[in-house]
Amino acid sequence: MKKIIPLLLFAIIGLQAQEQIIDAIAIDVDGEPITTLEIQAVQKKLNMSKKAAIEALINDRLEKGAIEKANITIEPSEIDAKIQQIATTRGMTKAQMRVALNQKGLTWEAYKEQLGMELKKEKFFQQQIASSLSQPTEDELKTYYETHKEKFSSVASTVQMSLIAYASNASKKLQEAMQNPMKKVAGVQQKNLLVNSSEMAPQLFQVIQNTPEGSFTQPINTGQGFVAYYVKSKGQGQGGFESVKNAVAMQWIQEERAKAGSDFINKLKSNANIRVIRL
Repeated sequence: MKKIIPLLLFAIIGLQAQEQIIDAIAIDVDGEPITTLEIQAVQKKLNMSKKAAIEALINDRLEKGAIEKANITIEPSEIDAKIQQIATTRGMTKAQMRVALNQKGLTWEAYKEQLGMELKKEKFFQQQIASSLSQPTEDELKTYYETHKEKFSSVASTVQMSLIAYASNASKKLQEAMQNPMKKVAGVQQKNLLVNSSEMAPQLFQVIQNTPEGSFTQPINTGQGFVAYYVKSKGQGQGGFESVKNAVAMQWIQEERAKAGSDFINKLKSNANIRVIRL
């Protein structure tokens, strides 16, 4: 028995030491720790390699540090407005959205905190990075299109669209009208539109493009009310640059934003004190 007890104690101590290592600090980014459990959690949740998970967590720490230094703040009303916009886009009420999140194991407070950080990141990007980006010229867009034609081969050459805009100050009223499009619903205005794709905002153009004829788009929060578009028909044009100009502009802007964000993160990394403790 005297020999067994020390062996048991040794085994217990060994297990405790192993647990401490598993839950230990792996990387220090300017004083902000990244733990081994965090790395494992990101790997599992986002289905990525360990190297990619570490890169993502380092970027997250750098972004949060930059946001804190810039004193970026978000008001609770901004978070609530964003939640309402997301819920409306998904055709849900806030209560339904809350239930859906709980079913996925995410608490309402945790979701609001996560959303608040995303809003801070977007505000930071707009103030610190996007302001330096210039709008593309017509020649730049044409050059980009000619160089990346394969990216737009699947984009339909829609030129003219016949739509009915349903607008209301109340989300519930708009939902009622969408469920009964032939019925006149009080508080919902209808307007027939015949529009050219080149006249539309790129984001709206993509929404219409992805909506089948005879269907409604998801409700859109305009900030002053809600609007949904019933797509009656989408005409076909002759193709070429003009027919996909909006899609080209949106793709160009997305890539420039991504490049600017990546350049900014690389700049932060070059000035950061990143210490690898254990992996």
